[in-house]
Amino acid sequence: MTPRHVRALRGTAAAWVATVVAATAHTLGGGGAPSPAFVAAVGILAAPVAVAFIGRRLAAWRVGATVLASQGLFHVAFAVTADADPAALHGHHVTHLGGDLSAVVLPDAPMFAAHVLAAIATVAALYGGERMLRALGRGIRSLFSRARAIAPRPTMPRFVPVPAGPAVVAARIVLSDVSRRGPPALV
Repeated sequence: MTPRHVRALRGTAAAWVATVVAATAHTLGGGGAPSPAFVAAVGILAAPVAVAFIGRRLAAWRVGATVLASQGLFHVAFAVTADADPAALHGHHVTHLGGDLSAVVLPDAPMFAAHVLAAIATVAALYGGERMLRALGRGIRSLFSRARAIAPRPTMPRFVPVPAGPAVVAARIVLSDVSRRGPPALV
């Protein structure tokens, strides 16, 4: 994989993990449970932002910025669309939806605490998980390099000429009229 592919994979994985954890924290913090389609849509929208934030090298602050951006995007998107009832948009009765959005977008204390705890847990899991995967990869590579050094080189067997005598005897046995058909001798 090229460094560009690794960066895209890291950013996309961070966006999806942060979005799913943010959805869980949002629900546990007192908000409504989002639909899986909504979580998927926010994950897709958060992925390019996360790829831009994640950077080329692993850094805790970059992972933290990625997680905060993904969680912020999720919370704002869910808070803005939470009260959009399709039945309320019918006809001319939309005037009551034109209120101030700051009360909806700004979280209350339990919601804020849930998102902060989720962000801390997500940063720790992503940063520690990536470091663990890199260490595991280094260990597996060193194990294979040691196994390659220990394994003996394959040798080709020497050619040994076979005398022509046994082949003639085998042909006589196959062509003889001795029949060994029947039940075993122990029956």
